[in-house]
Amino acid sequence: MRNRTIQIVGLLFLLLWAGSLSAQTDSESITIPLSNPGEDGKLKMNLLYGSINVEAHQGKEVIIETRSSQNPKNPKTKNGMRRIGDTSLEFSVEEFNNKIVVKSKNQSKRVDFLIKVPENFSLDLRAINSGNITVEGVKGEMEMSNLNGAITLTNIGGSVIADALNKDIVITFTKGYEKSPMAFTSLNGDLDITFPRNLAANIKAKTDYGEIYTDYEMKMTRDVGKDEKKSSSGVYKVTVDKWVTGTINGGGAELLFKTMNGDIMIRSDK
Repeated sequence: MRNRTIQIVGLLFLLLWAGSLSAQTDSESITIPLSNPGEDGKLKMNLLYGSINVEAHQGKEVIIETRSSQNPKNPKTKNGMRRIGDTSLEFSVEEFNNKIVVKSKNQSKRVDFLIKVPENFSLDLRAINSGNITVEGVKGEMEMSNLNGAITLTNIGGSVIADALNKDIVITFTKGYEKSPMAFTSLNGDLDITFPRNLAANIKAKTDYGEIYTDYEMKMTRDVGKDEKKSSSGVYKVTVDKWVTGTINGGGAELLFKTMNGDIMIRSDK
């Protein structure tokens, strides 16, 4: 097996022109060859400011594009000199044995990434501020976390664990469904998940200030968790945690849905 590590650093400078009234946008594209072309791979990325957009393509390499825009109406000056460059798009990429790790080195400015990967690729993506996570046409194990943005996965296959604290999670499985446990959670957003019509699963769902909907024929069960505590004075305190539970097509792997301020939609791909 051929092992190697590729370290790539991309630098992009935004040119600011005096008197310009519109925002300028710049981008850079680099291609990362894989150690084992044609085999499964994995992409891992943590981004502080910006969006992560991943698309499947027919190639056997990973293509990374960075985009940034800045309004140059008030360019920075120092001692009578005008700034003409910006290193906000500096980032690094490491590849080892088909595992790609992308790191954005500037932690104070927004950078948007468009990444093209082969179809069979696992994803571990995390974003925090000023951006969304979107994935199109990828099949693999996926872990997604977005603190202040939405998560949208379209035409995907595999398994998903997704958490969006303050926005919606919208997922459509159409490229193959992995029969394994999954979890979809949010605090202040809706969960809108579409599965194949022949889905067989155990459903566990809860929303504190919303509703739960499905177009599947679900056999309802009841699962009430109790937390009992006894104080020093001998008084018992019992907290009842109610979940909606049921089975679809005889049951299968557990699918967990949980949000506080939002609705839960469990859809069939009809």
